[in-house]
Amino acid sequence: MSGSEQHTAGDGLQQPEQAWRRRRQRPRRGVFFLRVGTDAVSFALAWLLAWWCRETLTALFGKELNPPSVYLQSLPLIVLGSLLTSGATGAYAPGNTRSPLEYTMRAVRSAFGSLLIVMSIGFLFKEFDFSRAVVMLFGVFSLVLLSITRRFPDLIERRLVKLGVLGTRVLIVGADATGVRALQKVQDHPEIGYRVIGFLDRDAARVGASVGRTPVLGTVEQLREKVLDERIDEVIIALPDASPAELMDLVMELDDLPVRVRVIADLFGVLSRETSIDLIEDVPIYELKGPDDSRFYAFSKRVFDLVTGCVAGAMFVATFPFIALAIKLDSPGPVFFVQDRVGRHGRIFRMWKYRTMRTDSPAYAVAPHEDSDPRITRVGRLLRKTSLDELPQVINVLRGEMSIVGPRPEMPFIVEQYNAWQRKRLDVLPGITGLWQILGRKDLPLHENLEYDFYYIKNRSLLLDLVIVLRTVTAVLSGKGAY
Repeated sequence: MSGSEQHTAGDGLQQPEQAWRRRRQRPRRGVFFLRVGTDAVSFALAWLLAWWCRETLTALFGKELNPPSVYLQSLPLIVLGSLLTSGATGAYAPGNTRSPLEYTMRAVRSAFGSLLIVMSIGFLFKEFDFSRAVVMLFGVFSLVLLSITRRFPDLIERRLVKLGVLGTRVLIVGADATGVRALQKVQDHPEIGYRVIGFLDRDAARVGASVGRTPVLGTVEQLREKVLDERIDEVIIALPDASPAELMDLVMELDDLPVRVRVIADLFGVLSRETSIDLIEDVPIYELKGPDDSRFYAFSKRVFDLVTGCVAGAMFVATFPFIALAIKLDSPGPVFFVQDRVGRHGRIFRMWKYRTMRTDSPAYAVAPHEDSDPRITRVGRLLRKTSLDELPQVINVLRGEMSIVGPRPEMPFIVEQYNAWQRKRLDVLPGITGLWQILGRKDLPLHENLEYDFYYIKNRSLLLDLVIVLRTVTAVLSGKGAY
């Protein structure tokens, strides 16, 4: 494939929505970091207060505390662990509809999680012999401080909502009674931060008219166009008589856009275990298409990638001289094989691997899936069998172009043939390993194991990533299914 052809393929995959996606996420990311930073200060202050109280009351307890250095050295671990457990329990999930009960429950879950972290650190590390009184006081102070300090980011968020910086731009599909009811409920609760931009309706004659002060912007067939034109953040479908097939068609229209899609709950027939329910006063609304990964998951996965990538990077540096020499002695050509691949949201990046095939092999032909393929060199056969040929991809991981775990990074000409559903593979970063490697590998023809990718995308979590990494190590050591 020529350089110009590669450039065209990349341009075809880059969407103008990328700038919109970044614009939409930037202020929300700021609020997320404000929440995390506020909690970090609260956990640190709670730990120091607990130590100070116990130190002040030494005479009452009748036993000297360990040196202050023990408590100061453990502080970073305690704060980091407490933040991770808080994120895992949903403390940093976006939303302006939290009730007082929900505030309290989130604070209790976070405080309890931080208490477990402190107890675990004290159990795992002998040098951290914490006073039981300090541990219990930390739990109490965490609960009190979190209940107070978490109000600050919420006040900032509400202020930004009022200023329109964080407001959610909403489009309602259906201008009949159900849609009007949804509009009224949204307008009755301005604290949610919803701003209804307009309606879409099946009846073209209603376009240009208004429902109250809210205009009918177009027909249902113009859904994608209006979402882009009006920079919509959320679509509420209010079509009580819509069939499941019609509903899914509407959802697929927006599948590659960072838009939340919900449906008024008259349509029980389309619900599945992947849907989630919310309430706007007494109107139940089901979510059929959620936003991108939660900030906590995205942050945690990036940390996981960096830590694992550094370990793999050390292995890459240590083995590079020997592998490079073996490749050069075995066959003429470069040490590395560098090729354009398609990343998240269709971005083109240069993927690195050790060269395992002869240099006269077509660069963009379908890759071999049999170890007897004549294009593979002798050293290349060994590298593929041990999966060491993938090791240079740690460069892509550290640069943020790939993840340790994810779908296989595909070539541009293959992605150009994807239908709308298959393009869901581009919702996440491609990975060095994945379910396709530990389960599919040699059992299915290459590029035909998309079901593994879709399962991963639906069920992705840090736990699943860890399981896949461990299973990959087992598969590599056994040589099972390698090619």
